[in-house]
Amino acid sequence: MKKKIPCAVIAASVIVILAAALFAVKNYLYSRRPLDLTFDAAYYFSEETSASGVWKYEKSYSGHQYYLYLPPEYREASDDQSAKLPLIVAFHGSDEKGKAFNYGRIFTGEDFQKKIYPKGAAVLLIFSRINYFTDPHGTALLVKNVCIKNKCIDPTNIVGYGFSQGAKFVAEMACAEPELFRAVVSGSGFYQMSAKEILRVLPIQFYWANSEDDKGIFEQGMPTGRRVARFCKNSRYVQYQSRHHFYVELKDKTGRLNKDGSDETFMDWLCSVVNE
Repeated sequence: MKKKIPCAVIAASVIVILAAALFAVKNYLYSRRPLDLTFDAAYYFSEETSASGVWKYEKSYSGHQYYLYLPPEYREASDDQSAKLPLIVAFHGSDEKGKAFNYGRIFTGEDFQKKIYPKGAAVLLIFSRINYFTDPHGTALLVKNVCIKNKCIDPTNIVGYGFSQGAKFVAEMACAEPELFRAVVSGSGFYQMSAKEILRVLPIQFYWANSEDDKGIFEQGMPTGRRVARFCKNSRYVQYQSRHHFYVELKDKTGRLNKDGSDETFMDWLCSVVNE
């Protein structure tokens, strides 16, 4: 006569199996996939190059124009793979090509460079080909080829930073190419992610900020900001009452506390992201 297995034992076994399956699924969804650094001559080779102060200007045959900042010791040693510099890619708003360097200055100052990472950080300013950004896959390919050309950059440690339409675009890029960014910063962004897109970007860390008096933008951006803050890894959503249309600044507070009890700032969060 076969001995019956108690129902409690069966139930416990099922619970254990389900828990293990859920853990495996969660681990899979929150794991970043390897970035494929695909070479493409239209994005890799430059039609024009020049130096402008601490910046290197390049125009690719694909029509993209960008400025790249590297810490001083790597400007003549950009093939130094041991540097593993984080890369911050900044996207300006609509009709803002003339203001793009405003965002570059945020990340190239001496204080920022000393604090962000032991060896500093690389900064890439991409200019839209028309008055606003289009083609997320092509732009992602451009970023990948900048990494191929400058081996001092760590391609697993890329942060996308955007303002307004640039913020909308960097979020769109993250959904189109979820392997590209470790983190995405959206200031006054209005991209509306679908549930399927949220699942794709779960491993990406988001800093999303909107203001209630930014009419038309807030209503579109707020729902996505709340969702990525709830579901995506180590993410923040910051909502203001009367900041209107703004970009994220280093001193902005997240509403959380650091381990030492001080107010967490965007700079604190960014440092935790690139140094994890």
